Amino acid sequence: MATEKITVTVPAEVLESARAAVASGAAPSVSAYVSEAVRDRAARDRLVAAVESRWGPFDDEATDWARRIFESGDGDSRRTR
Repeated sequence: MATEKITVTVPAEVLESARAAVASGAAPSVSAYVSEAVRDRAARDRLVAAVESRWGPFDDEATDWARRIFESGDGDSRRTR
């Protein structure tokens, strides 16, 4: 895969998290950590676009519900009801 060097500005705590991931061995480099984050965001954006194209845009109620579920820790996709 071709790569390009770019310059980005991020909050200090974001950079600190990336560096900590590298130091702990969770990421091979800050660039790899950032690339993974961007790749994950792009995948989420594509998923949202696919859902919205089928069922329409998320309304505020649905968005609030999803935030509450994931912030509470109940958003584990392996969980069944």
